[in-house]
Amino acid sequence: MIRKIKALGLALVAIAALSAMGASAAQAGSLDIGAQPAVLTGTSESVHKLSFTSTGGSVFTTSCPIGSASLEATTQGQTGVTDITATATYGPNCTAFGLAAQVVMHGCKYRLTGEGQPAFTALVDITGCTPGKEITIKTALCTLDIPEQKNLSHVFAKNINPTPPNDKEVTLESTVTNIELTQTGAGCPDGNAHVSKTASFVGNTIIKAFKHAGTKQVTKHEHQYTEALCGEQVTLLAT
Repeated sequence: MIRKIKALGLALVAIAALSAMGASAAQAGSLDIGAQPAVLTGTSESVHKLSFTSTGGSVFTTSCPIGSASLEATTQGQTGVTDITATATYGPNCTAFGLAAQVVMHGCKYRLTGEGQPAFTALVDITGCTPGKEITIKTALCTLDIPEQKNLSHVFAKNINPTPPNDKEVTLESTVTNIELTQTGAGCPDGNAHVSKTASFVGNTIIKAFKHAGTKQVTKHEHQYTEALCGEQVTLLAT
């Protein structure tokens, strides 16, 4: 009898462990979208800041003001969408090192992946750059180059109003750390060709969803790409 009870206890422990593993695997930050295909658009609702600390201990920040950063993504699927690749554009009013700065994406995109993450949460990849290119932040003093990289943590999605019929906007709160960048230029804080892997990015972006209404070819910041056209606005809900 004791042997049977021990065996039963071990079986229950094993079942509990497997259940916990299944629950963990099922975790995902995702979006429910009211159209398929759909176009997601985003506009910065706070200052977007990329910061790094020099070897001398000083903090240097690139800032793009409210409304100067935008995102666009085309999605498939409507319920539990966990993978979105967005094209970003930054306006002419950004600064770095106290100077005017131009942010050139060179085809690089942000991929948000919620699979395996807690609810409302996604990791970030920088991906899809034009071969041989990186995200470039240009100033007269120094250039910052940000290469492709994966699994940067993290972005948190917050519903602005989850109640129908107003469930149509989501705020993406970015607090992304351990970003790799290279300083290029004799005027850079750490000199030419210095690589750092401890930069961070913070900024909030409001995103909305629309029915897909076709495409057009556009050129922005030295890169040509296919821009999706927006139709009627539809439901967007983070989960």
